[in-house]
Amino acid sequence: MLTESELRQVLDAAVSTGGDFAELYWEDKEEHNIEFSSGKVGRVTAVRTVGAGIHLLCGNRSVYVCTNDLRYSALMEMAHKAASLLGAGEGNRQAAPFTHREVATPNPVEIAPGTVDTGRKIALLKDVDRVIAGTGGLRRLGIGYFDTDQRVTIINTDGLYTGDRRVATRLRMSATMEGEGGKVLSRWGDFTHPQGFEAYRDMGPVEDFAKNFLNRMTTSLKAEPIRSCTVPVVLDAGSCGTLWHECCGHPLEACAIAAGSSEFCGLLGEKVASDKVTLVDDGTIPGLYGSEAIDDEGHPTQKNILIENGVLKGYLCDRLNGRRLGMPSTGSGRRQDYTYAPISRMTNTYLAAGTDDDEEMIRDIDRGLFITGVGGGSGGREFSIEVTEGWWIENGRLVHPVSGLTLNGKGPEVIKLVDRVGSRMAYDYGGFCGASSGLIPVTSFQPRMRVKAMAIGGTAE
Repeated sequence: MLTESELRQVLDAAVSTGGDFAELYWEDKEEHNIEFSSGKVGRVTAVRTVGAGIHLLCGNRSVYVCTNDLRYSALMEMAHKAASLLGAGEGNRQAAPFTHREVATPNPVEIAPGTVDTGRKIALLKDVDRVIAGTGGLRRLGIGYFDTDQRVTIINTDGLYTGDRRVATRLRMSATMEGEGGKVLSRWGDFTHPQGFEAYRDMGPVEDFAKNFLNRMTTSLKAEPIRSCTVPVVLDAGSCGTLWHECCGHPLEACAIAAGSSEFCGLLGEKVASDKVTLVDDGTIPGLYGSEAIDDEGHPTQKNILIENGVLKGYLCDRLNGRRLGMPSTGSGRRQDYTYAPISRMTNTYLAAGTDDDEEMIRDIDRGLFITGVGGGSGGREFSIEVTEGWWIENGRLVHPVSGLTLNGKGPEVIKLVDRVGSRMAYDYGGFCGASSGLIPVTSFQPRMRVKAMAIGGTAE
């Protein structure tokens, strides 16, 4: 790391042509990956990523440059390049004296993954494999181990000097199972933890995840396709919160609002959803995959209420798009690594708990759908989400599992049709969201809830 004097000189060089703000993002990240399949260890990889980027702003314009050469001379060259690209004219701003700020992490680490030898990590994979390898119908099983230890330092011309350490471990199970009649299903799932290797001190939760993963696949092999229809839909507590991530989360990011591409533009303070809907994004919750001490612009993460009792209360803002909207940062400027400029992104996005009875939501439906698992999706003015697990409802009862479905619709229309929200919250393990600033860890979750009518894409004739 450079001295504070050298860092200030780099920032001063960046604003030398009239920029009004410059930020230096410094990253040092270690990643490990072990592949395990058919009882054998496959590829073992270790990667270290080191680099820095400068984000330079002038009003509502921006320039971002990056390098993996961390010598003082290289960073000065990068700063001058950013200043030249901005081309705002002559500048006389200088970086303010640094004030060091520490923010406590919501996810402290006990055992750094880098201190654990590869043999112990392989033993973990063998233990999981041993528990589930004999499951009936299992044709192929792969287990991957991943860990990440990312250390970031963020320094800017306002005098901020801060940093964060983000450690996470993940087991990815991928399986192929065969059911009756030769039907074959392949699926993958992640057991994620924003912790070090202490996450595997108790093997019970890992084994439960693995068994449940295969049990749900067994149920899905018995699923039947249905025709496309529009029916009431009950989404179970937990990972079905992906619906909110796609139909509301992305459209409420300031980058979408500032670009005019969201149907929520200009609606602050107005009723946009059912009274049942209170939508929150909160990067401070301990133990969740999307939580961090600070965002990637150095702002402490915070709890942001986006919709409250159906009324639009706020957007998720990074620094640049917050400027464009005349709003402060909400601790939502995030990026995958130093090669990306930060932009407004979600952290842990969830529907707040309500007061309705979980069982009544299903009991009073004549024909409808109960969804217990969803896969990937896409958002925007319209969303589409894959349904991985669900049940068809007839006369208030679950009659058979369903397959080959997608949930489709326009977020602003669907959220007005929410007529039940349960009181029992369940959490998701977490995963990744991809957008213009790369892949970032997030979680999306909810209590059980019901939409009066949703468009279902089916595959049955």
